[in-house]
Amino acid sequence: MASQSVSRTPALAGLQGEMIGEFFGTMVLILFGDGCVAVYGLFGKSQGVGIGADTWPIIVFGWGLAVMLGIYVAGAISGAHINPAVTLALAVRGKLPWNKVLPYWLSQVLGAFVAALILYFVYQGALVNALAANHLTIGQIASATTYGGNGFGWVFYTGHRAFVGTFGAFADVFVGSALLVGLIFAIVDVRNQPVQANLNPLIIGFLIVAIGSSFGANTGYAINPARDLGPRLWIAIVSGGASLSADNYYFWIPIVAPLLGGTVGAFIYDFTLGKVIEARMLMKSGTAEVSGEAVREPSPGA
Repeated sequence: MASQSVSRTPALAGLQGEMIGEFFGTMVLILFGDGCVAVYGLFGKSQGVGIGADTWPIIVFGWGLAVMLGIYVAGAISGAHINPAVTLALAVRGKLPWNKVLPYWLSQVLGAFVAALILYFVYQGALVNALAANHLTIGQIASATTYGGNGFGWVFYTGHRAFVGTFGAFADVFVGSALLVGLIFAIVDVRNQPVQANLNPLIIGFLIVAIGSSFGANTGYAINPARDLGPRLWIAIVSGGASLSADNYYFWIPIVAPLLGGTVGAFIYDFTLGKVIEARMLMKSGTAEVSGEAVREPSPGA
């Protein structure tokens, strides 16, 4: 009897590989994103270094580039959600299987956690120096969690300005997240003047710059739950849990508001502009095609 071989899909070609993509994409996002916040908070004129780093463009352009690079890392592997709000919105709209949501979330939070750990040790000297100027120790890093506070925990996770209340913080993050996801849906929709030549990550990076410029000052535009929760969990270890309990358990806002706001943004796009595109029976535009989950142009002669 002739033996028959059964073809099996390698584990890395399935969900396991997608989780690795989400992990590294999110890790790159936080390394560059929180890295620029560290430069802003620890090396500006307010700390006596005087290199001109404590200006808002450092934050908005730094995060825009961080998102762009994170998407380029994992775009063809997992679609580079690198944000639980994006993952949830895609699942709610039937564009991602529900059984991938929790694995993606786990990978994203873990990637952010590891990135925060790396940055904590890279900037250890600068953190100790900045905290000492405020008569604090490294164990008190979660003190004064409002953005710009003396504890410098906000270098790793988000907080709100002292004059912004709970409703204002929630509304700010909700609107920013709705804009983020709704516009991502518009950008990656190949029927709607698609960005070609694999430029989607660049355009989404500019979207982050726009959101940061318009909605970033109140709360540090906490539009990514993994971006906040992963680093906050690492600082919780360092601070004895203070990062989770501080400011009347503020940490729930950067988790709940983006998840709700992103889902609303997805529904708004799909049931307004998406329906218009559907009614006009528009097809994929130009020579754009979907390869994996990243919009690309076919190579010449393909």
